Amino acid sequence: MSAPARPYLTRVSQFAWLASFWFVVHFIWATLLPVVIPALVKGMVAFEQQGRMLGLLLGAGAAVSAVLQLTIGFVSDSSESRFGRRKPYIVIGVLLSCAAMLYLVNAPGYWHLLAAYALVQIFLNTASVPYQSMMPDLVAERYHGRAAAMMGVFDLTGKLSGLMVVALVLAGVGMGAARTAASGRPTFAVLGVVYCVLLLVIGAAVLLKAPSYPSTPAAGFLRFRPAQSGRKLLREFANFGFRANWEFVKLALSRTAILLGYYTFIPFVYYFVEANLHVPPERIWLAAVLLAGIILGAVAGNIAGGYLSDRVGKRRVIFLGMAVTIVFMLPMVFARDIFTAIGFGIGLGAGWGAFIAADWAFAFTLIPKQKTARYMGVWDMTALAPQMVAPAVAGFARDQLLGLPGGEATAYQLIFSFAILYFIIGLVILGYVQERPLPEEDVA
Repeated sequence: MSAPARPYLTRVSQFAWLASFWFVVHFIWATLLPVVIPALVKGMVAFEQQGRMLGLLLGAGAAVSAVLQLTIGFVSDSSESRFGRRKPYIVIGVLLSCAAMLYLVNAPGYWHLLAAYALVQIFLNTASVPYQSMMPDLVAERYHGRAAAMMGVFDLTGKLSGLMVVALVLAGVGMGAARTAASGRPTFAVLGVVYCVLLLVIGAAVLLKAPSYPSTPAAGFLRFRPAQSGRKLLREFANFGFRANWEFVKLALSRTAILLGYYTFIPFVYYFVEANLHVPPERIWLAAVLLAGIILGAVAGNIAGGYLSDRVGKRRVIFLGMAVTIVFMLPMVFARDIFTAIGFGIGLGAGWGAFIAADWAFAFTLIPKQKTARYMGVWDMTALAPQMVAPAVAGFARDQLLGLPGGEATAYQLIFSFAILYFIIGLVILGYVQERPLPEEDVA
C-alpha cells in the first residue's frame, strides 16, 4: 500500500498554532533553570557548596533525560496510532509532567529536589521530543525558516511570560511568594499549578487541531511495532544513519559548543545579579527583569532571523546572530549596575534570537524525514549535554575562585567571559557545515 499523503502546512497561522506548545515548554524551563531551582538550592545548601550542588542537580537531571532523548524518538518513529506517531506520547508526557512539577515546587529538601527535577526532565521530554518532530513532519521545506521563527517566537514569549511571573513571586506580590519560617527561602507552590494549567490547556489545543500523521486506525491509541527479534531491534535502534547525514552531525556539534556557553551563563544569572550588580535580596526580582530584557531583544532578532534564513541562507544568519551576541556579552558581564546590564542584554538577546531561528531552520532542513523523531532526540542532546557539563564545570570553578580579589563577583566575570570561547568554537565548526540549496518545489 502507498504511504498516506503528508498533510503539509503552508500558512503562518498554521505554524503559529502548531508552535504554541513551545510557549509552555519554555515558560517552564525559563523559570526553573535560572531562577526557581537556584533559589531553592540556595535555601537548602551552605553558601560554600552552592555552586557544585547546583551543578550536580542540573547535571544529574540532564543525564537521566539524555537516556530518554536517545530512546523516545526511536519509540515514536516506530509506533502506530489512530492519532499518529506523536500525539500519544505528548498526552502521556503532559499528564506525568504535571505530577512531577507539583512534586518539584513542594520538595522538602535537596535530594527530593534532585529527584523531582530528574522526573520533570524525563516526562517533559517524553512530550517535547515527539512534539518537536511534528514541525518537520508537517511543514514543507521551503517554509522551514518561517516555521522555525514561529517556534522561536513562542520559545521567547514563553520565557518572557515565565520570567514576569517569577519576578512577581520574588517581589512578594502574591503567587505563593511567602517565605518559609525555617529557611527564609521563597516558595513556588502556585507555580506548579500554573505549569499544569498551561500544559493541559495549550497541549490539548495543539493536539485537537494538528493533523494526525500518519494515522493507523487499526492500532487504536498506541501500538509499538518492534522488530522481529531483539537483535534486529537493537540494530534498528543503533542505525541512525549519521554517515549519510554528516552535515547534520556537524551542525549538532556546532550547536553543542554554542550551548555550552549558554548553560555556563543562564543557571548563574540569579547569583550574578546579587554578587556583581549589587542588587539586594529584597530586589532580586530584578534578575528576572534582566532575563526579560534579553528575551525582548531576542523576539525581534528571532522574527528577523527566521525570515532572513529563508532568503540569504541559514548559516549566514547564525554567524551574524552569534557575532552580535558576542559583541554585547562582554560589556554586560562587566557592567556595574542592573540597568546598564539590561541595556546590553537587549542587544545580546537580538543576536541570540536570530541564532535560535536560523539554527532550528537549518536542522529541519537536514533531518531525514523517515527518522524525524530520532533525529530530534539527537538534536535535543545538543542542549542536554551542555546542561550536564557546563553548570557542573562553572559551579566547580565558582567555588574554587571565591578566594580571588573580588570574590564571587570576579569568579562570575571570569566564568562568563570564558563562555564566549564556547561560542567561537561553535562558529568555527559551523564553518564546515554545507548548506544545500532549497528545492524549487516541495514534494508531498
